[in-house]
Amino acid sequence: MLLGQAIRDFETQLRANQRSPHTISSYLRDLGEFRAWLATERVPTDVRRLSSSTLCRFATARCATETADGRRKRQASVDKIKMSLRAFFRFLLDAGELSTNPARVLKFRRDHRVPELLTDEERDRLRQALDRTSGWRGTRDAAILALLLGTGIRLSSLVALDAADVHFAERVVLLRRLKGGGEVRKGLSEAVRQRLTAWLAARALLGSTSPALLVSTQRRRLCRRQVQAIIGRRLREAGIARRVTAHGLRHTFATALYRKTKDILLVQRALDHRSIASTLVYARVADEQVAAAVAGM
Repeated sequence: MLLGQAIRDFETQLRANQRSPHTISSYLRDLGEFRAWLATERVPTDVRRLSSSTLCRFATARCATETADGRRKRQASVDKIKMSLRAFFRFLLDAGELSTNPARVLKFRRDHRVPELLTDEERDRLRQALDRTSGWRGTRDAAILALLLGTGIRLSSLVALDAADVHFAERVVLLRRLKGGGEVRKGLSEAVRQRLTAWLAARALLGSTSPALLVSTQRRRLCRRQVQAIIGRRLREAGIARRVTAHGLRHTFATALYRKTKDILLVQRALDHRSIASTLVYARVADEQVAAAVAGM
């Protein structure tokens, strides 16, 4: 099988497994760079003829390790390329196209750095700043921050929400875009419900035909980049100069929930983590608490 067809089959498998558009585009971008490098190196593109040494050569090539202007890429960016190759060739192995996986030799550092998060005082300042916002954009932005801080959902899940996914009678929001696929219901606190109620009332007056819960000035679904920009702007308005991303707000939620409950398994469930190891990183629990939590599994 030629590489081009194999990549198309891989994309089909990712979509069938309901991987997020962000994840799919990231994989395809990395594989596109790999394909372009093979062309410049005049390497045969039959996937059965791609060896471990070829993959290692690509992983150390300038296109994989340097930016277009010649600066060295961050280690996380280089590791992401290796992760894409491992996922792609693991798919080919599982699909029966290969008898061995040439990407198994590619190793990468698992980055478990804790993202920037809000302190309790900063979180209170942000909420107070949101109370002072006006207009439909202010109401929308307050709903965005309330959802992220009040549920801990991922950015990809947030932007995928439709207005119909909010169920006030049941006090839940239905997430249809999850990492790894599937869907889940998230409970809503009274504070989050109030923010959503206000936003949906404002949204109804905009005349948008989009099913999206969160829309832009063009009345279209907000994208990830737009939401990140909104978060940054509202943080600055609250006097918070540090860069805290949507992932940082998810971590803020997880940390606050752990402090309140001291239940690491409850935090794992709230974050929809498959592995408790991921949750332990988020919760920053002490070594003895980690041991106790794992021992109780």
